[in-house]
Amino acid sequence: MKTKRVILGIFLLFLTVIIGTFTYYGGFTTISPIIQECGGEKLVYEKMTGDYAQSGIVSDRVYQKLIDDHGIETTKGFGIFYDNPKTEEKSRLRSDVGCILESDFDKLEALKSDFEVSEYPIGEYLVAEFPYMGIPSIVLGLMKVYPSLEKYVAEKGYESDTPVMEIWDVDNKKITYRKQLIKRD
Repeated sequence: MKTKRVILGIFLLFLTVIIGTFTYYGGFTTISPIIQECGGEKLVYEKMTGDYAQSGIVSDRVYQKLIDDHGIETTKGFGIFYDNPKTEEKSRLRSDVGCILESDFDKLEALKSDFEVSEYPIGEYLVAEFPYMGIPSIVLGLMKVYPSLEKYVAEKGYESDTPVMEIWDVDNKKITYRKQLIKRD
């Protein structure tokens, strides 16, 4: 009888840890996409072709080079993902990955020698947010946010295979997803 209580106690502790971790990283977050006008950010990035799982490495490289070579520290990373990984080979997936410049705009010309530099177009996008508490939040966001965005565009008559921008906002502990909206004919 005592052994059963110990096993039950360990199981309940394990279950509590799993549920707590899932909650901490945003697993129970409700996703409510909305159409919102946004954009205008100054982007410093590298073009990437290949598995989207490599985005973190590229983002970290851009971030570190901004600090080391240009004395610029940023708090927001981003990725713009152009292709649907369900329909395109991993080796052919296209994206732009880097950092959002929030100051030091006078250094934009100098940054062009090391990076791609552009301004994200202002427009109406389908926007959703998800908590950012670390890498597991990014994975959970992929599993929860993308299906919500796809459901919304399907129901409202928009194209499904349009680019999505993810903004990883470290200070505000959130990931913002922006899906480009194009009405179906």
